[in-house]
Amino acid sequence: MTWLELILLAVLSGAGVWFWKFSRHWRHLNRIIDDLAAERQPASFVFLGSNRFGKLARKLESLADEQRGIRKRIDEEKFNFEAILASMAEGVLVVDNEHRIRLVNDSFCRLFQIKSDPRGQSVLSVVREASIEELIRATLASGGPQAREISPSHLPQSHFAANAVTLCDERGGVNGVVGVFHDISRLRQLEEVRREFVANVSHELRTPLSIFHGYLENLQDNLDMPRADLQDVLAIMRKHSLRLNALLEDLLTIARLESRREKLDPVEIQAGPFIREILKDWRLKLDERNISAEVEAAPGLPPLVADPFRMEQVLNNLLENAIKFTPEGGRINISVATGNSQMVIRVADTGVGIPPADLPHVFEQFYRVEKARSREAGGTGLGLSIVKHIVALHGGSVEAESVLGKGVTIILRLPMAC
Repeated sequence: MTWLELILLAVLSGAGVWFWKFSRHWRHLNRIIDDLAAERQPASFVFLGSNRFGKLARKLESLADEQRGIRKRIDEEKFNFEAILASMAEGVLVVDNEHRIRLVNDSFCRLFQIKSDPRGQSVLSVVREASIEELIRATLASGGPQAREISPSHLPQSHFAANAVTLCDERGGVNGVVGVFHDISRLRQLEEVRREFVANVSHELRTPLSIFHGYLENLQDNLDMPRADLQDVLAIMRKHSLRLNALLEDLLTIARLESRREKLDPVEIQAGPFIREILKDWRLKLDERNISAEVEAAPGLPPLVADPFRMEQVLNNLLENAIKFTPEGGRINISVATGNSQMVIRVADTGVGIPPADLPHVFEQFYRVEKARSREAGGTGLGLSIVKHIVALHGGSVEAESVLGKGVTIILRLPMAC
């Protein structure tokens, strides 16, 4: 073999070794790039015997570290964003310029009773409320914040305070709207209750005051009225003054109970003897109407922990109602029993009963099943509401059962002494 051939062979061998090393490093580089593209951590950034590939690998490793840092920050921001949205009681709606939904939180779906993922659909097709579509359109048109109250027609008794602002890109162009919906249904219900309460109080006060006014004018115009007529007038005025006083006392009681500042003075009460003592105060009324009343309480019952003054109010209100609406010859039964760590007191009468439609409302303030009859009987319409508040302050509950024409049973459930 000549020297030329030997030199050529050596060159070819060296080129082959170099090409083999280059191919191996190239494949390793491709694996690194593929791993980075797939967001995987490469097995190694080390290139043995190659400074050029080693320098490139160190740059790729630095780029990978930066990529991991960016991805971590994005994941943290995404987690925080999703956590904030999920924890918000307000509903959040994000739409684009075409009124397609881009994002909603769980509260929005709950408030508007949306069962499936609404993203990508139009607001109108998902929410079915034209006022929300109008809010988005007005926000996009004005470019400024919009606020209004929305009462969806397909969600009775639901009211929302809606606020919307535009979304802008980095160049300041509008590319969507963010809407926040706060449920104010309870607030509107309370406002309605307040209006009804004021109207009811005004109505209840008007009747006795009008009577007072009328009879006072009559007395002024007839100063020499016969004594018998004068006594009749004074008797009527006294009756309505007592009614007015009872109404004011009940209103003050309700105000104190609802203020949540009312302090109870609970002691251990033996329910059976306690109720029998209260019943004695009503014996004359019971006898006048020939109504029998009895208390059924087994001996050895555990004590009831309650404020005796407030519990006396509860039982007096219940007995007053029972006597008022039980016809002559009727019967009232008060039973005391225990169950589920509670003392259960039932006040049952054989009176006129309550229609099923009225039964859920009997504990509401000023609610009367038969308004004319109740007023004639002298009630203020606040007795059962006071009962409910007092029982709730004791940590208990109250409910009513009735069969129309056969009587009413009021059931009190109160915690017993431990």
